[in-house]
Amino acid sequence: MNTSNTLVVAIAAASVLTSAHTYADSSDEASSLREAIQQGTVSGAFQGYYFARDKASGKDNEIATLGFDLSYQTATLNGFGFKSTFQYTISPWANNEAKSARRSNMYGSGAQLSEAYLSYGVNKTQAQLGRMYFWSPLLGGSGSRVTKEAFQGVTLVNKDLSNTTLTFAYMDKFQSRTDGNGDIGKFTETFKTAGAPWAFELDDGAYTLAIKNASFDNLTLTAAYVNALDAFETAYFESAYSIGHFGVAAQYYTSQQDSEQRSDLFGIKGDATFGPLNLTLAYTTTDDDADVIPGVGNGADLAYTWSEVFAYQYQAGQDSTKLAAKYKIDSNAYVGASYLLEDGKGYDRAYTALTGGYQFSDAFSVTAAFEMGSKDAKDDELRVRANYTF
Repeated sequence: MNTSNTLVVAIAAASVLTSAHTYADSSDEASSLREAIQQGTVSGAFQGYYFARDKASGKDNEIATLGFDLSYQTATLNGFGFKSTFQYTISPWANNEAKSARRSNMYGSGAQLSEAYLSYGVNKTQAQLGRMYFWSPLLGGSGSRVTKEAFQGVTLVNKDLSNTTLTFAYMDKFQSRTDGNGDIGKFTETFKTAGAPWAFELDDGAYTLAIKNASFDNLTLTAAYVNALDAFETAYFESAYSIGHFGVAAQYYTSQQDSEQRSDLFGIKGDATFGPLNLTLAYTTTDDDADVIPGVGNGADLAYTWSEVFAYQYQAGQDSTKLAAKYKIDSNAYVGASYLLEDGKGYDRAYTALTGGYQFSDAFSVTAAFEMGSKDAKDDELRVRANYTF
């Protein structure tokens, strides 16, 4: 599918999704372009992240990365609006070991205009066109590093159906965390997921369709599809049910790269909450044919057996089991622990993690995680994140 055909699909989807309901209260609208600009809002954030790794093989490394985000969003005028976000990142004390080890996700200095999009809301449909932060189950940017991932393209989100959200997106460029050469990520046609054994050059971009429904009491259903044109396609299904202090969920991925065999992942998870204590037990398994491709962008990572640092849940022939606990000390503080075991083809890896966080104010928070590898996994890593928003 080429770009022009995809835009036709987007326009058709917009016409289908339009209804007679009001998307936004007209009293929130500006009456002129001057007023829309004057009533615009400014927001931003300061970040300071410190990652340190002890390696069983190779050199240890540590890096401190500082960041600043600044956003401006206009008020709406006849349903139209505009938003822009500027990111700046620097790692002033990184040595050569850190620069080499972290070049794909933490070492990338410079500035980037990561958001610059026009939005339009009509009835219960919202459209965006341009550069933007975006997340859906199979096409989503990650914000777990100082530099947030972004996309360039068009999105449509509709909420006409009761308790249902429909999402369509087409993206032709991707901004990764870094460019791999010491600078902040640039908008390119290369879609790369950190830690995965692949990257794709997508001359024709990627599109996704997703639906989330919560019409039934205590039950949420999710289905999504992504097609990275001429590269791979992935589908995802999830059913999550909760009642009282307990919850259970099941997930299913299926992906295929070009003409290779299809590969699948199945996962199940149970949660229980007892006052301030939450317990989670999860299990995922992949078939033996090939690695599962979870989607486009590091935010497309939904396997239940994730870990704080090292685990990669999508390798062929891998069974993973995770046990986690989180204790809420008070409204501002928590501590947690988890243990993850990965049993795959020729390896047996285990990860133990300790976590904690404190919300000093509505604007300022600090979180920390320390993960230790055992069995065939030997590396340890500490991650500390401080965020201040305004």
